[in-house]
Amino acid sequence: MIRFESIRQTAEFHSPLAGGKLIRQEIEFRKDPLLGHVSIVNEAIRGKKEFLFPDTDFNYTRERAEATRSTCFLCDGKWETMTPKYPDTLLPGGRMVKNECVLFPNLFPLASYHAVVMVGHAHYRNLDEFSEDLLRDALDVSFSFIKTVWGKTKDPSYFTVNANYLPPAGASVIHPHLQVLGAGVPSTHHERVIKASRKFYEEHGRSFWKVLIEEERKAGVRYITCFDDSAHIIAAYSPIGPNEIQIVFPHRANLLEWTEKDIGNFAKALSTVLKAYHNLGFSTFNMACYGGPLEDTEEGDGCFARIITRQNMVPHHRTDDFYFQRLLGNEIAFYPPEELAGFVRALLN
Repeated sequence: MIRFESIRQTAEFHSPLAGGKLIRQEIEFRKDPLLGHVSIVNEAIRGKKEFLFPDTDFNYTRERAEATRSTCFLCDGKWETMTPKYPDTLLPGGRMVKNECVLFPNLFPLASYHAVVMVGHAHYRNLDEFSEDLLRDALDVSFSFIKTVWGKTKDPSYFTVNANYLPPAGASVIHPHLQVLGAGVPSTHHERVIKASRKFYEEHGRSFWKVLIEEERKAGVRYITCFDDSAHIIAAYSPIGPNEIQIVFPHRANLLEWTEKDIGNFAKALSTVLKAYHNLGFSTFNMACYGGPLEDTEEGDGCFARIITRQNMVPHHRTDDFYFQRLLGNEIAFYPPEELAGFVRALLN
């Protein structure tokens, strides 16, 4: 039912890096099995690693963190006076607090419900310092907010839980945080996922997400692990961004259905992925968690998260998006997904 499409082509040229000899490079075009977007795998691209993904400059990163900490509105308890509040009719007290995590409205919302979640007191963390417990608290208030909004308003239908970490990933502040968006209109990508998932179910009578996990588990090369048969971690066959890892919840149709156990498994899976990224030398990431619409769940709907790395923290960093991604809609797989899965899987042994 699922096709992992791949087309291979060869590029030939005389390379000055090989003394002018004629060389051949194999280029693989992969199509995403649900949406059809194209990613390119070319093992030789690693020859541009120092240009595409220079190593994180941790001294520079710590200097930037220290330089911004004194003015950070989340540090040293300043969030208590410097962050907005929701009306008491929605959230008594205007915010949600759980241990070191705090949820409050975004001052510049991109949706009718756009909340920010402060993830811990520390102004800066390496990617291997996002503990399972810390992420569980942050995700717990995120999902509690979604359930509270829906319970009181039955609107909006489309929620996502998202993250930008550090400036190269689009974060306007260094302090770790999540963003929860709830809107009456799904994002372009979210809508494509919902429509394609439902179309797959109409054509095959089974959920794409359940079949995907079955197929990836059987193949083994991109499947990493699962927690309680709830959160399944895989390397994306055709990544939508650099080093994409997916966390799939095939037994959940929308974010309202998540249990406390699901949230804990998501935290464990996300913490594992971030540690793997750190071990590979990456310092930034984006994350988005999607589900079906809250009001009219269908059998084909499913929940999953995409996590990708972005350009590392270095002075005068370059962006890792260019015409190829933004205008052509393709992506480059720096690590072949099967190899990326192996890196993450090694952490669990």
